[in-house]
Amino acid sequence: MSDLIPIQEVIEINPRVQELGEQGFIIDPDKLDEYLKDFKNRKTTLPNKDYWKDKRALITGISGFAGSYLAEQLLDLGCEVHGTIRRHAVPMYENIEQIRGKTFLHEADITSAERIFEIFDEIRPNAVFHLAAESFVPTSFREPARVAHNNIIGTIKLFEAARRFGADLESIQVACSSEQYGLVDPKEVPVIEDLKKNPFRPRSVYGISKCATEQIAWLYHNSYGVPSIITRGFNHEGPRRGIQFVTSVVHRQIVEILDNKRDKIVIGNPNAIRDFTHVKDTVNAYVILSEKKRYGEPFNICSGKGITIANYVKLAKKIFNINVDVFVDPNRMRPSEVPLLIGRNDKIFNETGWKPVRSIVDIIKQGVEYFQ
Repeated sequence: MSDLIPIQEVIEINPRVQELGEQGFIIDPDKLDEYLKDFKNRKTTLPNKDYWKDKRALITGISGFAGSYLAEQLLDLGCEVHGTIRRHAVPMYENIEQIRGKTFLHEADITSAERIFEIFDEIRPNAVFHLAAESFVPTSFREPARVAHNNIIGTIKLFEAARRFGADLESIQVACSSEQYGLVDPKEVPVIEDLKKNPFRPRSVYGISKCATEQIAWLYHNSYGVPSIITRGFNHEGPRRGIQFVTSVVHRQIVEILDNKRDKIVIGNPNAIRDFTHVKDTVNAYVILSEKKRYGEPFNICSGKGITIANYVKLAKKIFNINVDVFVDPNRMRPSEVPLLIGRNDKIFNETGWKPVRSIVDIIKQGVEYFQ
């Protein structure tokens, strides 16, 4: 802990970020009422239960963070829900413990063509949601080959199954990522889906793997008519988020402070800016886009507003009325950082009516309550 640096020594003042704040794209903890006012009485498009009733849905990675919420929503809509799980992912089963008797679970390695073909042939799904992936960016720095293999080869095997056994398939949604944008020119923020204006510059093997994933979905749609739905998800957060992700790192420390078990908060890069969306809003976007059959083109799934990690911590402290010092641990820094990621959600709103209806305050409160 001797390497810890007081956060005030690391904070950077970025003129472009100040400009984005003046334009309303940055969340300021000291101007929270202004931000929350936009959420008052906000409405979003909801799925059509008549469309989803009795549909056979397959979720790869059902026991994961987003997969578990998606399963709950599809069950509420009347779907027959199937999901793939990995044997060594047993600790993750707690995410779906409350729905295990209501879903059909299929043990599978997503990179095994034989097993994926068997599952497709057995289920003949109407809708597929491909969420299985190695999604923690730092893992791709430690184990790049494994992350690339799992994310890219797994997607190819899934789309081959869709091509061969997809007679009943109406949609196959692929969870791509804002990490594809990578090192964005600050002048290009907030980013849109047009690669002429916002080209991909991924800064991790994870980001590269998601670029490949998107291209696979596009290729199979344009070459074979596979009904691909492409979503570029920005950071989605909430209860059940893995303990290694920054929001959960903060939430757990808040709980320990409230329990008088620690006297400081420690984070990585405080200057990184991220666009956080509640996971329930994110999976609702997956369902809406699949229902409305927006094939073969990408959609940003984001809130349209960013916040520095430093201000995320500041806001969490404010919400829970705690006063402790914050430190930066250099060992938590990525070898190659994405400093600024904020998206525009105009496209999905204009085409479907989707908007996030939960605020960053909801994310923080519910995230802390989960660890309590």
